[in-house]
Amino acid sequence: MPSAETGVVGRRCAQWLIDRLIAFVPPFALLIVMMFAVAPYRSLWYVPGAVFIVLLLLGNLATDVWMPHRTGGRTPGMRLLGLRIVTEWGGTPKLGAYLLRVLLQSVDGFAFGLAGLLVMVFSPRHQRVGDLVARTLVVRSVPAALDHPGDSLHHHGDAAQQQDALEH
Repeated sequence: MPSAETGVVGRRCAQWLIDRLIAFVPPFALLIVMMFAVAPYRSLWYVPGAVFIVLLLLGNLATDVWMPHRTGGRTPGMRLLGLRIVTEWGGTPKLGAYLLRVLLQSVDGFAFGLAGLLVMVFSPRHQRVGDLVARTLVVRSVPAALDHPGDSLHHHGDAAQQQDALEH
């Protein structure tokens, strides 16, 4: 794929922030409520933190694995910003590729995310470590207003064809 289609580093950073907020806010709100609920019970003070961590992990898995798997390669932030995850061959990734990308976020997140950002900026197709290993790309896609839930590249062609259709 040409570099212009994958040259979306700024959008990816914004998308990452949006997706992290989606995964963080509900567990954090529940944490606050639970802290007040268990405050009088000293033996239960660990429960809100444990629940928060579990829900945060589940929220991140839902946002980064389940949602893209079910929506043709898009997280909520990607839908909003016109991005999509595809394989290096232009197809829709399998569930394992999404899992691999998430597992390698720990590598990309090294030095407060600087490692992943530098790899994205300097790799020819703007891939982070998770993308390189999972053999995926993040590309421009049709705007969310023209998108339909559950669609995939398999059914609608590749991202370049979608963009050409919008322009003509």
